[in-house]
Amino acid sequence: MSAHAARTASTAPRPTARCLVVGYDGRPAAQAATCWAARQLGEQGRLVVVQASRPLHAPAATLGTTQQRRRMAGARLNELLLEAPAELLDCELESEVSDREPVGALIEAAERHGAEAIVLGAQPHSTLQRAIGSVTTELLARSPVPVTVVPAR
Repeated sequence: MSAHAARTASTAPRPTARCLVVGYDGRPAAQAATCWAARQLGEQGRLVVVQASRPLHAPAATLGTTQQRRRMAGARLNELLLEAPAELLDCELESEVSDREPVGALIEAAERHGAEAIVLGAQPHSTLQRAIGSVTTELLARSPVPVTVVPAR
């Protein structure tokens, strides 16, 4: 191969893997959503698991440090991977922990990673949550990419 051909081959754009962003909090619905997203992507996909440490309609937690919140998020992800189906282990997996509220964290991650969609697990909501809004409701109103809600099994 000539030097020009080698340069051209190395600078040619490679196909970008499909990407989905999933909101993860360790609950069964989030586990179902994460596994569903991995099945949609297959081996060539990239799954970005985002864990937001601040509630949607509350101030940031004063308990615990950023390092402690990151350790807790890592433990939740390790727990998921221990029980993961093969599909989850086959795709490229990235994990992010954000000190932002979930909607902002998910939208920012989707934009930064060029995600096709944001995936969430369906959670039952209290009367108060329905009145003030949920992460799903806010995402449906604000997300620049499609939002998929997956029921827990």
